[in-house]
Amino acid sequence: INYEIFLVFRYFFPCKRWLAIDEDDGQLARELVPVDEAFMRKGDEDYEDSEATLGLEQKAMSTTYRVRIKTGDKKYAGTDANVFMILYGTKDDTGMINLKASKTHKNKFERGMTDEFTVEAVDIGPPKKLRIGHDNCGSAGWFLDWVEIDAQSLGQKLRFPCGRWLDKGEDDGAIVRDLFPNLLQTEIYTPFVPYEIKVFTSDMFGAGTDADVFIVLYGRDAVCTQQKSLCVNKRERRMYFERGAEDMFIVELADVGDVIEKIRIGHDNRGVNPGWHLDRVEIRRLLRKGKGSETVIFPCERWLAKSEDDGETARELVPSDIITEKLSQDGNLKVTEVEVEDALETHTYKVSVMTGDVYGAGTDANVFLTIYGDQGDTGERKLRKSETNSNKFERGCVDTFTIEAVDLGQVFRIKIRHDNSMMSADWYLDQVEVLDEDTEEVFLFLCERWLSRKKEDRRIERVFYVKVEIRKLHIARPFVIPYHVTICTGLERDASTTSRAYVIIIGASYTQTERLWLDPPDGRRGFEAGSLESFESLGSDVGEIKKVEVIYEVTVVTGDVQNAGTDTLIYMTVFGSNGSTEEMLLHKNEDRFERGQEDTFNMEIDDIAPLRKMRLRIDGSGSRPDWFLDQVITRNLTTEDVSVFTYEEWLSRTRGTKICEMAAVVDEEMMVELTTYIIQVKTSAITGSGTDANVWIIIFGENGDSGTLALKESNKSNKFERKQVDTFHFSDILSLGELSKVRVWHDNSGVASGWHLDYIEVKDEILDKTFRFPCDRWLAKNDDDGQIMRELACANDGYLDLNEKTKYEICITTGDTGDAETKENAWIVLEGRKGQSKEFVMENSSKKKRFLRGNVDKFEFSSKNLGDIAGICLGHTPKDGKKVKGEVYWLVKEVVITEKELGNKYIFVCNARIPLSPKRNDFLTFECTKSIESFASKARSLVPVKYEIIIITGDEKGAGTDANVFITIYGTNGDSGRRQLRQKFRNLFERGHTDRFLLEMLDMGELQKVQVEHDNTGLNPGWLLDRVEVTNTANGVTTIFLCGKWLHTKRADGQIVRVVYPKY
Repeated sequence: INYEIFLVFRYFFPCKRWLAIDEDDGQLARELVPVDEAFMRKGDEDYEDSEATLGLEQKAMSTTYRVRIKTGDKKYAGTDANVFMILYGTKDDTGMINLKASKTHKNKFERGMTDEFTVEAVDIGPPKKLRIGHDNCGSAGWFLDWVEIDAQSLGQKLRFPCGRWLDKGEDDGAIVRDLFPNLLQTEIYTPFVPYEIKVFTSDMFGAGTDADVFIVLYGRDAVCTQQKSLCVNKRERRMYFERGAEDMFIVELADVGDVIEKIRIGHDNRGVNPGWHLDRVEIRRLLRKGKGSETVIFPCERWLAKSEDDGETARELVPSDIITEKLSQDGNLKVTEVEVEDALETHTYKVSVMTGDVYGAGTDANVFLTIYGDQGDTGERKLRKSETNSNKFERGCVDTFTIEAVDLGQVFRIKIRHDNSMMSADWYLDQVEVLDEDTEEVFLFLCERWLSRKKEDRRIERVFYVKVEIRKLHIARPFVIPYHVTICTGLERDASTTSRAYVIIIGASYTQTERLWLDPPDGRRGFEAGSLESFESLGSDVGEIKKVEVIYEVTVVTGDVQNAGTDTLIYMTVFGSNGSTEEMLLHKNEDRFERGQEDTFNMEIDDIAPLRKMRLRIDGSGSRPDWFLDQVITRNLTTEDVSVFTYEEWLSRTRGTKICEMAAVVDEEMMVELTTYIIQVKTSAITGSGTDANVWIIIFGENGDSGTLALKESNKSNKFERKQVDTFHFSDILSLGELSKVRVWHDNSGVASGWHLDYIEVKDEILDKTFRFPCDRWLAKNDDDGQIMRELACANDGYLDLNEKTKYEICITTGDTGDAETKENAWIVLEGRKGQSKEFVMENSSKKKRFLRGNVDKFEFSSKNLGDIAGICLGHTPKDGKKVKGEVYWLVKEVVITEKELGNKYIFVCNARIPLSPKRNDFLTFECTKSIESFASKARSLVPVKYEIIIITGDEKGAGTDANVFITIYGTNGDSGRRQLRQKFRNLFERGHTDRFLLEMLDMGELQKVQVEHDNTGLNPGWLLDRVEVTNTANGVTTIFLCGKWLHTKRADGQIVRVVYPKY
């Protein structure tokens, strides 16, 4: 018997989108994806005629790319040709896309303009390459500067640099180019998810609006989206939000989590009929697990109008019901509806604003306030009608306002600004007080600053943090742990003390302990010279300690040759695998550094071991400025590791050099090899790009830096000319290993000092490797941003997708006791900042025995990239799954996790017994004890960042200066170099003034200190520096450095250089 079975499949490809240049996103072609039949017949038995809306499902299966294209600012750079692009991903490509409808310009691809387009494609994977070209019609020649592609659903913004002609008569004649993303300009962020937003306008007279309607979604723990306008242009604003209408929008927004606690919806009060009566809002999103969606309903039934209700044009809404639609295994759609019972309550906040009692303090401008709490924020609210004064914000007056908002939780910050309108806009704000009427908590914000375009730092917007919380203070008792502290007192004269000493330990996020008193146990008072004391003190757990120093015994051997001894000042810098020290002064102490002498003393050195090299410098001062150095020997008093640094030469201005570098020799092995660096410097082809100035460079790598190298002897007689490549050779330099960045600058001397640098290439002959550092920027006081110093990141590394799988190496050390080992299996789960790994079983067998006493066992497995590893779950399970008889344990001493792509290490000190159990929920968890970031990881973090530097001069007689001021910023990623703070046509650093500067540097990491100095020139060089504020504009973090000291040769201590540390 033959059976023939015919399977009939029906595929549904819904679209319901425009294919038109002047509609929707302007695309003439669409890719459609199939959806399940159950969704097509949703709500209608006759599914052939069903009007089911499936835009959300379509959006989730496709990716929307926001494409920005920058035409160069050159003569004839624009084009009239038809431009097309093809985007290639790891899985597929988009096919040819004609870029017809620019969202920013009607006449697209004109000189110096940036055009925006929207492109949709179905699952091509992360973008890897872009092909862009044109059809050579019309005035076809085109100079393309760059293309930027923002894929919000992937969480990636990629920059594809070009900087070339697409012109048959220019460059190489190509009109199609393949572009690749620049890793250093790639932005990675949390991927967006699609939301379907339905807005129901009430069916009453005058309910519709022509205003620009916006929405903000809030999840738990104050997670929220950016404010999003629902209409993209005026035509859409006229079409939507009519009386009785139901309008649907599909938007990609930040993922606020599984629970939407509230939304804020409002409008800008513009248009002919801005008043709006909103009935409700419904927000639908796809389920994370299974097929289906969840709809959250937010009722409103109120006016958003200045002339109706309470006059507010924005409302905060909480959910009332949640409708879940889920596709069951039988192919039917199951619908459930539940009422939200634990929705947030609406609170009333009384805001009291006190204007200062100084001349001209009042303002006539419009004032706006945003209040932030740990559960969200109010959004920006205009302070319209004062409840206490008819003319608000007058000198010395207090104005009170009422704000309704969904419960903010603990209020901790406000943002306040004005719009600088009206004649008297300047405003001196004294303080703001926020009263939560429902909880009776009062939050006080002390301001005491001008909001003015003419005074202080000329800002009209400020952010303040709560100074005191009145009536209810919630004090959480911190977890207390023991700290082991060792204090080494120096041998110098008067080094001892009879006073009580204490230490404050500072950890991550500026958390710190209270004072931990260091009292000797035997009743002795104080510390004797040369003593080494150990203490154990209990204090608050501050997490990872940000800075650790190790005590080294340093022996300096002066050579036994005539006149070898010296009186000069000697400075030492040590370089290790985990960073470098600051330059440290080796004190003479009257009898050190004499001929044939070995001088031994203890020094505190940052924990940077293993040591790689040492740099010594003399300043040439004293009656005997020359010094014959034989060698330096260092011994780590904790690990007993010995490093020998041998020189056997003069340090002298007349007999050699004042600076030397020595490689560390450990167990007769030289840690760093000598090499020759070949440096090629390409000057750009721009008119006037060459320079006559003197140029210097510093190269940075995994073995520290090269020191300052003067670019003097080029292969060309006239250096740094337009379009020219200059080559410089530097031999017998200690190799820096893999390079991360270079710092290049000039002295602004010569007739034509401005310089446009194209790139720098550095070749290490020992490694036989060339490192490229692109620049394409001016180093000129009169061009670009006015800087004559640039830091350039290495562009060698290829594209690395950190969202894909990576390999992890696991090293487990079993304890060294008789009952430590086990014959059973173990398993581990890694907990990272980006997610959790699957369970990895570490098998033990008779052929390959693991987990023996004192052994270190290595395993390797692949997983999705988890980010920084914060914790591990460790289990101990029987091999055969049998029941466990009695109590059996495995003693684990330490676990080390290494991420193989970048080499970051995470150390977990366990010292714990893991019980044997067949249950998977029976395990122990451990937090990361120490993490070691690899050089490759640090190098990848070096991206250009603009830092805003605010300098506040003291308000005393003679506080201002006429001298040239310089700043050096130090962070966990290095220092900025010495930068001059200057502005054209401005009298800077005057008494009581605030001066603002913007400097671009490679990311400094967490800021540790600043050094501020001046050159003591001008009629009145003395200066009273009040404080320095440095803001990383990329992440908004501001670090404050309080000074309050003179930089004056005739006042205070006579110093004109100050090192200032952050205010914690």
